[in-house]
Amino acid sequence: MTETGVVTFDYDLWRQIYSGLAQNVSAEAGQFFFDQACLIFNNSPRSPERDVNARRNLLYMLTAHIAQISTSPSGGSGSSGGGLVGRISSATRGSVSVSAEAPDVGAGAGWFAQTQWGLTFWQATLKYRQMRMIPGRSHPAFIWP
Repeated sequence: MTETGVVTFDYDLWRQIYSGLAQNVSAEAGQFFFDQACLIFNNSPRSPERDVNARRNLLYMLTAHIAQISTSPSGGSGSSGGGLVGRISSATRGSVSVSAEAPDVGAGAGWFAQTQWGLTFWQATLKYRQMRMIPGRSHPAFIWP
């Protein structure tokens, strides 16, 4: 992280946090996925999350989500990320069959609900999707995303 309030991608730290996923993601690919995460969640001093450490956590979660979707042949249900997301709604023993249902996260969360990290990011950023009022300052309405 820099003094300017912008999170920089530390592949070694990200690899430690998401070790199972990082086995399939090179440093270059990780940086690319982080750059994509920054397109989705503002990584500047004007970000909805002013705390740089909290923003780093959110961006790393989002990077893991993008990496999982991008590296999984099944588009988000690969073995490196756990596959199932949500509550197990049914299970069968013969010929093994498991179903999971995602919690009702509302419209717009479908893409995020494909991986455990995306759904965690979605829930962690719930506070930014509410109307915000800063007394004493006029500001345009801004609801993220």
